Amino acid sequence: MISFDLQKLKASERFGYWREVLCNVYVSLTPEPDDRFDFSGSVSDHDLNGIGVSKISSKKQIISRTPSGIRRDADAFYFLNLQTRGACGVVQLGQEQLTKQGEFVIVDSTEPFSLDYVSEDWEQYSFKIPKQMFDAHIGASRTALLKKVSAESAVGDIVINYLTSMARRAVQLDTNPDEIRKSMFDLIRLGLTEGEDGNPSRHCDMRSGLRQYILNFIELNFSDPTLNPAKAAAHFNISTRYLHKVLEEHELTFSQALLERRLQSCAEDLKRGRPRNISEVAFRWGFNDLSHFSRAFRRRYGTTPREYRRSEMEKSDF
Repeated sequence: MISFDLQKLKASERFGYWREVLCNVYVSLTPEPDDRFDFSGSVSDHDLNGIGVSKISSKKQIISRTPSGIRRDADAFYFLNLQTRGACGVVQLGQEQLTKQGEFVIVDSTEPFSLDYVSEDWEQYSFKIPKQMFDAHIGASRTALLKKVSAESAVGDIVINYLTSMARRAVQLDTNPDEIRKSMFDLIRLGLTEGEDGNPSRHCDMRSGLRQYILNFIELNFSDPTLNPAKAAAHFNISTRYLHKVLEEHELTFSQALLERRLQSCAEDLKRGRPRNISEVAFRWGFNDLSHFSRAFRRRYGTTPREYRRSEMEKSDF
């Protein structure tokens, strides 16, 4: 993760540095602020297995992608810009969109575009996706450009929630980036095709995407001792009954998937011998009942947590 915050610079130096930051993190861009003398902004950026995930905020300005900027860059990207505060007017290829909080559009770095941040205080999550990667997963189609996806629709809400969780936890997702990335593309495709007719597999795709999103939600939150099906269902704005229905095609139920993930992390801690207190291991990964933890662990690994740790530590001595 790299971060840039203009507040640490003198006011007279901020805007010049801002353009350098934008060009380094994104592509060659031309910003024009509403006020050069009262300017502030910040950018944080993390590479998630080839996809740049950034958080950007600033004051009112217009950021342009010009033909000269395009000529300076050798690589091509799509930018999925998710508005989390304020509003942005987007223009590309003769199309216009206004994105507000909880909405995103996609722009193409190989064509000129304009981003008019009309709010005095705005914030975005931006996903910098190599064009070749995007085309392989979504398809090389102009229809994806500037099609607005909004959290106001059922599918859009799921997609927006997933992308928001990804951006907030990008650093933590490095352990399993391929699966996270696949789910991201599946859900983006669902969001972009919402409302299209003549797609008989759409409902199946939707269920499959939501099922993976639920499993990823468990992956991100399994250490929370209060996590249960009702809490997960509330997060996705669906009923608990529907959550179970979505997962029933998968070989694990919600509770089984949650228990398995917690036990895996406990086993890893015990294998390393840290921390020494077994109850601390259990509580760290979401268990709040030691008897339940011991029984579940023995069913899963065929031995008690204490015996498992002793056996694993003895193996490491050889």
